[in-house]
Amino acid sequence: VWLAAAGLLQDSTAFAWLSAPRLVSPTAGSVRLGLAAEQPKTASSGLGATTCALSLALGASLAALGARRQSRSKTRLFAARLHGSQQTRSPLVNWYCYEADIPLEMRDPRPSPHPFGQVPCLVDDGGVEIFESGAILLYLMDKYGGINTPEDRAKYTKWVVFANATLESVCFGHKMSGAEIAKPGRTMDKLEEILSNSEYLVDNTFSVADVAVCSYLNYVPVFFGGQNMSRRPNVAAYMKRCASRPAFVKAFGQGHAEAVMTKIQG
Repeated sequence: VWLAAAGLLQDSTAFAWLSAPRLVSPTAGSVRLGLAAEQPKTASSGLGATTCALSLALGASLAALGARRQSRSKTRLFAARLHGSQQTRSPLVNWYCYEADIPLEMRDPRPSPHPFGQVPCLVDDGGVEIFESGAILLYLMDKYGGINTPEDRAKYTKWVVFANATLESVCFGHKMSGAEIAKPGRTMDKLEEILSNSEYLVDNTFSVADVAVCSYLNYVPVFFGGQNMSRRPNVAAYMKRCASRPAFVKAFGQGHAEAVMTKIQG
């Protein structure tokens, strides 16, 4: 009974013990050692013990399941507050929240809790304040994305950091005009190569990495007009694939999505 109540019914040894023709009852000493000393019992008393043990184990399992569900519901009970506007990088955060079904309450950009008064700035349901779009994405990924190990986290973090530290300069740097993004460049060439083998950046599955990277890519046709991407058809297809997602349209607007679909050639 004690073994079953402790959740040991999942162990094959415990199952064998409970289903044996002559059921046994553990002594105090044997329980401490994880073993059971064999003592005869009648069939009726054994059946009663088995039924009781199963009931206790089932009750414990249902209680644990309910606790997990309650914990998950509490995590999303209150919406985080995002200070921002459509003309800033706030839509990056909105996009990820719509994709991941994260509750989000929009607030006016001013006053912003950002220490430098900028937006976007997120105030989580627990009062945690996060600024910079990349940092906000990573925080939300950690809290809601089901990432369990540093190795898994690194697969996504590197792309979010790449988008903010490298790709932004490629797309909007002072030495980079709108037309130049279609010209040969090591960064865009490498991205073309990566996307030739996968529709999305991490494990061929849409993720926060694509939110960070494709948000910057898909700003280009909006700010700089038509782009000839015939030399990078995989990047062009990637941009359109992301722009066609309902969550992207909801976050950035129908006009933004249509600009990507119509102004990208390739």
